[in-house]
Amino acid sequence: MNTTQVIQLFLSFWPIYVIIFVFAVFKMILESKKGVNDVKVESPYDKKQYIFDSVNELNLYKTLLELFSDKYNIFTQVNYSHLIQTKDKTDWGNRSRIDKKSADFVLCDKEHVVPKLIIELDGYSHSHYRRTQDRDEFIDKTIKDVGLEIIHFKNSDIIDKEFIRIEIINKLNNK
Repeated sequence: MNTTQVIQLFLSFWPIYVIIFVFAVFKMILESKKGVNDVKVESPYDKKQYIFDSVNELNLYKTLLELFSDKYNIFTQVNYSHLIQTKDKTDWGNRSRIDKKSADFVLCDKEHVVPKLIIELDGYSHSHYRRTQDRDEFIDKTIKDVGLEIIHFKNSDIIDKEFIRIEIINKLNNK
């Protein structure tokens, strides 16, 4: 077989060579992407060890369960957008003012799970930072405007269970 015949034979099978070439390129591309996907990307998130931000929140939760769980469901860290809403559903400016804020505790009636009282535990930042105080003023006014009740406890209040019981009952009865 001479060179001309070899070239003619090669050219007669060119579609097969093209298919093999395309397959090889496709395989190389897939393998290069496979390597990229196998690299584990570090997540910017980590699981919190506890749902509560402080031991005082946990202690208040335990007290609330002890005193009121027979009559009320007690929810923790409830986003305010689950409790209140803007009148205009497209009012994103006012919606964003409540979206990233949450109530420490919410007491709801057991039958219909309707919010009856919002409970905030005010730690250090509530008495020392203007930004936190402004947030509290906004939330308190908004909660009052929509007809809900809110009560604030200080960290020092939570050691007295009877004080908590009386304050909550008074607030619920004044509604």
